Amino acid sequence: MNPNNIIVRDMLPHEADRVGQLHNQIHALHVNGRPDMFAPNYDNSADMMKWFADQPNNRVLVAVREDTILGYAVMDYLIREASPYSLPRRSIHVQEICVDESAKRCGAGRALMEYIYEDARKRSYPRVELDVWDFNESAHQFYEAVGMKDFRHYLEYRVFPHRFTRLDTKHASAAIALYNSLKNLPGCTWDEGYPNQEIIESDLQSRYLYGAIDGNDLIAVGAALPDEELTHLDCWTIPAQNPCVFSRIGVALNRQGQGLASQIVRYMEEEMRLSGFDAVRMLVSPGNAKALHVYRGCGYQECGSTRMYEEDWLCFEKKLG
Repeated sequence: MNPNNIIVRDMLPHEADRVGQLHNQIHALHVNGRPDMFAPNYDNSADMMKWFADQPNNRVLVAVREDTILGYAVMDYLIREASPYSLPRRSIHVQEICVDESAKRCGAGRALMEYIYEDARKRSYPRVELDVWDFNESAHQFYEAVGMKDFRHYLEYRVFPHRFTRLDTKHASAAIALYNSLKNLPGCTWDEGYPNQEIIESDLQSRYLYGAIDGNDLIAVGAALPDEELTHLDCWTIPAQNPCVFSRIGVALNRQGQGLASQIVRYMEEEMRLSGFDAVRMLVSPGNAKALHVYRGCGYQECGSTRMYEEDWLCFEKKLG
């Protein structure tokens, strides 16, 4: 008899909302632990749980006491065929497990794992596997307490301490503030009228603005958009079928001199290459020594000059791919 009066069973369709609420708890833990990997505004948890429950090799289990769902687990039945270097194998993979924050140490987590172990015995699945993030120390301790042992380690090397992303409208105030902080600096052609709030919000709404984020701070920005303004110039030498334009690239004052400008440029290049663009074009002020140094260092070639927007410019281009 279960001393905690907890029953483990499959989730019923009408329980997806409650299980989704529990998923939001564990998702918040992951956002806090790895903000570089998990989106903070995920809001389709109930639909995701319904989707999991509908998959032929998945189950969503719930731990229930007196009609109250205390926790849940998502599990997969995995069958791997033999390969030249491995034997065929079957295992149950626990994708995620969560106990309500208000019901910790009630026995729901252990009940879920014991149910999964017994299910593996009944189906002759010789292994139950899961993975756990390094930051989640309480989960490590729980899995050890229910008999789990390490058999494989996932390692990583963090190339950058910050992350790169396509920005959206929630980043508007940060982007505007960063741009404003850079106006009227030596060599910079930006002024009170450009780039203005309307331009920045348009970039964000069009999904043209990219950035580097460290913690909660926006530390670099840049716009990458289809070439509709420069294509008429006769200086271009790369026979591009689908060129794009880079502009409005800036780095926060307190992060300059750390290579961020080159990093955001190369990130944008890869994003645009993956989106089907085959060349980058840009205009650079001849008086902006820092920008010229960055773009030349990234492999951009000067191919001419022009006068636009009441300013003189050098024309740079680079083939993608």
